[in-house]
Amino acid sequence: MAASRQARGVYECWPMFSLALFVFISLVVGNETFSRQVSMHYNPGCNITECQSSPPSNNNDTHNNLVHVLARGHRDSLHYVWSTIGAPTVLVVHTTSKDSELRVDWERLLRATNRSISGAITFEPSNAVDFSMAVIFNKIWEYEDLHDKSELPEDEAEMFEPYDLAKMRWDDFNMTMNATGLTGNFTGATTQPDMESLFQNGSISFKIHAFKTDDRSTDLPHLQYTSNQTQFDFTIDSVEPRGNMSRYAMEVMLITEDKRGTHVDLKKLQSIDDEYTPGVFELFELTTTHGAQTDSYVQWKPVCYTKHTRSMAVATPAKTYKLKEPDTASIPGDTIVRAYFTNLDRLQRKALNVSFGLTGDGTYVASNFTSWTASVGYGEPPAERLSLLIIVVISTGLGIPVIIIMFGGVFICCRQKDGEKGEKEMKDEYTRVNGSEADVIN
Repeated sequence: MAASRQARGVYECWPMFSLALFVFISLVVGNETFSRQVSMHYNPGCNITECQSSPPSNNNDTHNNLVHVLARGHRDSLHYVWSTIGAPTVLVVHTTSKDSELRVDWERLLRATNRSISGAITFEPSNAVDFSMAVIFNKIWEYEDLHDKSELPEDEAEMFEPYDLAKMRWDDFNMTMNATGLTGNFTGATTQPDMESLFQNGSISFKIHAFKTDDRSTDLPHLQYTSNQTQFDFTIDSVEPRGNMSRYAMEVMLITEDKRGTHVDLKKLQSIDDEYTPGVFELFELTTTHGAQTDSYVQWKPVCYTKHTRSMAVATPAKTYKLKEPDTASIPGDTIVRAYFTNLDRLQRKALNVSFGLTGDGTYVASNFTSWTASVGYGEPPAERLSLLIIVVISTGLGIPVIIIMFGGVFICCRQKDGEKGEKEMKDEYTRVNGSEADVIN
């Protein structure tokens, strides 16, 4: 009978044990990730010779690369349009339709002479477009760091003539595109007079990535990614420096619609955990917000790498400078920003510089290689959070006592409840026995 009572007690307490186990697993595993159907297309819908994959006719010709990354959700669509036409640019457009489509007027985009290229890029249905922004990679600065201060000069006269990324000869992106892996490379060299020889064995490149789910990059600095973003690796490789202690920096420009209540802010976030990027406890975000809602972002960690194979040993800091407000004339003439946005005077324009290197690292000359990673996305940027490994370690030290107390409390309650039932059954049984004896005596 005692065994029966114990079995019955376990059965009655099982829902409480199950609930406690569910709560614990939920805390450890976390939330379910969101995914999209993502595809990558090169020069979609183009049937003119200017955007076909073919070798350039001379050394100054460039490939007109336009890459459309389409991320469809259940009720919306995200469009990332990467292009080296005019200057390396990524256009981000969100629509409230899961069936929206990119439209490119290739004749207008590439053959316009005396007319504007405005309107060459559109999205259908047009009334489904609810947010647009673009990031332009405008210039690469080079300066002689004679005193090894790793500080970008404020006066442009103290630097070499910048590399204008609108004056580059770009290779065919289609030759490197992996439509399954959602990656590819924009690789180029300058066509500016007196600078071409510096790229004889070198190049500037942007390796782009797109993602179907949420996770973290396998390569340092292991940035988090989501299906709402695109990521890029910017690399200067074997470009001949013009100074004995040359360092480089890049100008990044953000363009967004100037709606009432829209703000562009630069944030520096601190972290207590450097598990994914050893020695780096900061994260930078350039965000556009409308009211209390974050519409888009550029996110990066202040670190770059001086070798192809990234490791902590070849990491060096990247420094971020304050925001400035460039004028409309600073937007390159043929970029897809001018092809999409119809009124540039009604846009918010912000720019900043990111320089690469730290005092004592030997400058760019020590390795002739610099690589930096950042992401561009729609909505809230992914927040840094502890990994499952760290959670398990913390749980071992702090969580297990809590679990013991939680399950112990449930067990004691069940035992107490079982004991009360057993005592009542014994009293009932005792009463029945006494009643039977009384009947015999009578």
